[in-house]
Amino acid sequence: MPAYKILAKQRQVSHKEAKRLIDRGLVSVAGQRLKLARELLEPHTFLSVLECQSAVLAKGAEFLALDKAPNVSSFELERIHKPYQLIHRLDKSTSGVLLLGLGEFYKQALEAFKERKVYKEYVVLVQGVLDKPLTLKQPLSVQKSHIEDKKGFVRAFVDSKGKRAITHITPLKSIGQMTLLKVVIETGVTHQIRAHLAHLNHPIVGDIFYGARAHKHFFLHAYKLELLGLKFKAPIPPCLKEFCELLEHDL
Repeated sequence: MPAYKILAKQRQVSHKEAKRLIDRGLVSVAGQRLKLARELLEPHTFLSVLECQSAVLAKGAEFLALDKAPNVSSFELERIHKPYQLIHRLDKSTSGVLLLGLGEFYKQALEAFKERKVYKEYVVLVQGVLDKPLTLKQPLSVQKSHIEDKKGFVRAFVDSKGKRAITHITPLKSIGQMTLLKVVIETGVTHQIRAHLAHLNHPIVGDIFYGARAHKHFFLHAYKLELLGLKFKAPIPPCLKEFCELLEHDL
């Protein structure tokens, strides 16, 4: 029987969701990662799924900080956690700190983002070797073919007439032809980190949209967020732990 049908039955999910889990490299058989959704297995084979779920980091009277899992829409999490509203957004593929709010805190937080009084730190794995800190200031323009969370085309690109964008990059460790970076952004242009790193010819691992080679993971993680006297930190998600040699670095 095809593996995805066995998984769908075991997890009580659709065939489409089962295929998605296998394609993301989150399913294993007897300790070995399953590579093909259509691989034929005995009907009673047990399939193990590496969990990578969104979780609550902190909750207050007027705020909710989530540890967003990769491949989950920010808008989907907003719907799940009503009446909290999104204060900012993360790309669907990006994991890490996502902040929602209510009432006066929501208003103050939106203003803090608008006035750039927010500290935003990411952990990023890129193709190629970077060995010195850099600050990128190339302006970015954004093309969109849809509104908010509707499916469509979104792409940022360097443009002299674009929005101001400032990205600070600090290499942490290199292994092979990959480099783990600490990235701090002062601005919040859509796809800012992805576009700036692609412009450097060091796209994020798995970011085929911006020129990277295909990979089962996309490694852009919103590690820290600080604003209005509050500090939040999201651990690296379990589904990215295969990069253990790089993640041994003291972040």
